[in-house]
Amino acid sequence: MKRALASVLFAGLLAAAGISHAADHSAIHDKMMKTGGPKPDERVELKLPGPMKAMQKRMMRQHLDTVSEIAAALGANDMGKAASIARGLGWTPEEEERCEAVGEMTGEPDFLSLGKAVHVTADELAASAEAGNRDKALMDLSRLIKSCNACHEKFRH
Repeated sequence: MKRALASVLFAGLLAAAGISHAADHSAIHDKMMKTGGPKPDERVELKLPGPMKAMQKRMMRQHLDTVSEIAAALGANDMGKAASIARGLGWTPEEEERCEAVGEMTGEPDFLSLGKAVHVTADELAASAEAGNRDKALMDLSRLIKSCNACHEKFRH
């Protein structure tokens, strides 16, 4: 019964994503079931009004674009550009105010500390790039991504 339900749910997910119910559905389904099948999302839901959720999600996508631009600049060994882009993601009074407001609105004190970790790491990445230390900047970029993931592992909208 669980397997049949999982199969129906998986087929629905594929259809919703615009993916045809291909011949390899069975192989994909079996692989998913070997990893434990579908699991409930147990992250803390940030209770925000709809427009605020939309704004937060837009900002997260912008952060991903910024991380991509930093990676491209580091890949091109353009330390000045990487530093400038990273500074734009850094910790500012405005960013602190935004993170505090979300933390207060949701009653989630960890939101501020997790958000701050992302932006402070961006500042550290900028400093490494400004110093011309590409290897350190790449390590900082890795830590930046891990900081983003730590927040997304804890919270959902």
